[in-house]
Amino acid sequence: MAVIQRRAMVVGLTALGAVPFGRAWANTPLEVLHGYTAGSVTGQVARFVGAVLASKGRPAPTLRAIPGDHGFAPVPAFLAGSAGSRILVADTLTLMMNGVAQGKLAEVERLVPIAKVTNGYSTALITGAKSGLKSWADVVSAARARGLKLAGSGRLSAYGPALAWVAAAAPGVTDVDAPGNDLIFEAVLSGTTAIGVVTTDSVAAVMARGGETPTVLATFGAARSASFPAVPTFAELMGDRQRDYTFSYSVFAPPGSSSSFVESIARDLAGPFPSDLVSSLGQLGARVAAGDAQLVRETMQRDLRVARSFL
Repeated sequence: MAVIQRRAMVVGLTALGAVPFGRAWANTPLEVLHGYTAGSVTGQVARFVGAVLASKGRPAPTLRAIPGDHGFAPVPAFLAGSAGSRILVADTLTLMMNGVAQGKLAEVERLVPIAKVTNGYSTALITGAKSGLKSWADVVSAARARGLKLAGSGRLSAYGPALAWVAAAAPGVTDVDAPGNDLIFEAVLSGTTAIGVVTTDSVAAVMARGGETPTVLATFGAARSASFPAVPTFAELMGDRQRDYTFSYSVFAPPGSSSSFVESIARDLAGPFPSDLVSSLGQLGARVAAGDAQLVRETMQRDLRVARSFL
């Protein structure tokens, strides 16, 4: 039924004089907005999206970073701007968390999902040799006895659920802001903090370099990490299947965007992606995965459940 309705919509648009998908927007310069710095992971994903669109014969898009508010900063400007010439790249988890925390969920819900461009990124709870911790049981015991510091990038960042859940499950844990994986690793390995939360990919990369490496105590995906199959998930440790989350990147259009514009961008982002562009993301290369607008909506609903679990 959905396919029939969609085809009917296309016929209707054509009858009204609309140009078929992919033709009206082929020469329209696009602006790609995101809410972090150009060198951030989000900035790299935005650059990747722009390069993919350019590889489809479009003019090279302009990238516009509006850093701040854990990625939420560009949302008001994006909603207020003109439709048909701009798209937003964001991770849905921090969008939903900030929407809930700031009472701006209605703004997030006005965004028009186009496509998902990465699969879910899992996070890991790590410790260093100086902490003396070997397991989750050690974390709980030490937190109760003397308190523990947990390094992360803030409760409204993509590491927020892990920070909140760990602190709630191990009374005596307090989180300390250390924006960026490098600072978190430095804090944990130096013993400044006993534990930290980072992406599982970044742990594997640090281990591959050799030297002093962290110990992974738990991961936060629904299933065990392929990189650390012997490490339990936090959901396992808690005996609660709802204590899992990942974060991933999606592309949105402003409200009021025409169906032809949304379909045109979605088609160009449907994959497969050029291998040279995928490899340009470095460690993110294995994580690139195309998904449709319905998958974005489902991801947003899951992330809303996660956000409401601790906000």
